[in-house]
Amino acid sequence: MEIFELRYFLAVAQVENVNKAAESIHVSAGSLSKAISRLEDELQTPLFFKSGRGIRLTPEGLILKKKATQILQLEEDARLELRGKETGSLNVFVSSEEILQTHFGSDLIKKITKLYPKARVQFLIRSDEQAIDQVMQGEVHFAFISSDAPAELKSKVVAKAEFKVAASQRHPLFKDYGTTKSIPVEELVTHPFVTPDSAVLGKIAKSDSLDGWRDDKFPRLNRFKVCGLKMIENLIDEGMALGYLPSYFIEGTDLRALKVSGCPYTCQQTIRLVCKDPEALGWLSKLWDSI
Repeated sequence: MEIFELRYFLAVAQVENVNKAAESIHVSAGSLSKAISRLEDELQTPLFFKSGRGIRLTPEGLILKKKATQILQLEEDARLELRGKETGSLNVFVSSEEILQTHFGSDLIKKITKLYPKARVQFLIRSDEQAIDQVMQGEVHFAFISSDAPAELKSKVVAKAEFKVAASQRHPLFKDYGTTKSIPVEELVTHPFVTPDSAVLGKIAKSDSLDGWRDDKFPRLNRFKVCGLKMIENLIDEGMALGYLPSYFIEGTDLRALKVSGCPYTCQQTIRLVCKDPEALGWLSKLWDSI
């Protein structure tokens, strides 16, 4: 069992697709298939089984995935300790909802590359639950989450955010009220809103809506429902809709936060960075302490 074979196996195991894995690590699909075949012969057990047009990990493949991840992490850690950060390479995996990595990922990358200039960082778009599970299973090193962190994980608060009604300068309400005059909520809800059709804004506690607005108390004109952050931003930017968005997202765009009166409800989020066991790896411990 060679290190490169485990590396090839993990690339396929992460996406359960040989061709996609080959593209991601710049190796031919044939080389990946041969490496997996050699591992299966040596271990005398199948690691994948066919599922429709794709492949899925067998129970034995899932075990090897976890073990191979640990082996490769220890191999990278040893190389960094012995060769130094300037010569040793490092692969760092981070999982989160798209909105969290978009707005907090850059700062993490800066901290990583300051300590380890040759590090390669890969971000995976996952829900809070999936991201937490990946950290617990050792599949990723970090996750940004907007829900409470499990007791088994180390966590650090990255930011606290409040949701605001966002508009562009083209919107009639902005032209009439600007950002300083209060808009009565009864007038606000007569204008079209754009809302997400999945939890792309992160975890929203105690709300029936995916963006945290209390539609049970102040029903909105929810005219547009979309699946991506960029489409939400575009519709608001064109003046076609309002959006209820976290403050950090609004601040990173040309949108403006409107002031609303008559609505006593607010939606807030605490953004955390979580890690399973930073002390297990030398490089991870140093990085965690620097955050």
